[in-house]
Amino acid sequence: MQVLKESVKKAILNGAIIEFFENGYQNANMRRIADSAGITVGNIYRYFDNKEALFNSVLLPAQKAINDLESFDKKLHITHIENQKEATQIVTYVMNVLRPYTKEIFIMIFNSNGTHYHQVKNQLESLVVSKIKEYYPGLFQDYFLKIVAASFIQALFVVFKDNVNDVKKIQDMIIQMIVFYFRDVQNRLF
Repeated sequence: MQVLKESVKKAILNGAIIEFFENGYQNANMRRIADSAGITVGNIYRYFDNKEALFNSVLLPAQKAINDLESFDKKLHITHIENQKEATQIVTYVMNVLRPYTKEIFIMIFNSNGTHYHQVKNQLESLVVSKIKEYYPGLFQDYFLKIVAASFIQALFVVFKDNVNDVKKIQDMIIQMIVFYFRDVQNRLF
């Protein structure tokens, strides 16, 4: 019986990140992943049952990081956004949590068609809605919040896609977006 090596598994995962990032889940090719890892295709299947299992292994740490974001405001003791300092605190915290997974999150958002990960957009929209409801209870109708959240998350995705290799620019743009969308939101409606 051969021993599975952690270094081989890591090489497979790194090759898979590149492949899923460039080609998406549906167009990913196990041979290219194997070539990138410097192994045979058959060797991949010693570590992962199939492409879906490999894809899940690539994205699971990023999904856990996204799930952990639901309590960011409690960790930062923020109850609403009144100024750029608070927006910067939030974004800095979020980016520190997500920074190790920028390519994986890109894959999840843009290249996960045909998998259960395509639901991350809905998860993030729900997070925005729940935080606004928590910060400003009873002030906004659910449908309005749904529209605002969808708009914010879509804009976030555009920034992320255009700047996936520039974390600083992503961070700066998200700060501006949070201030634009949410600063004094309770005072901006008729």
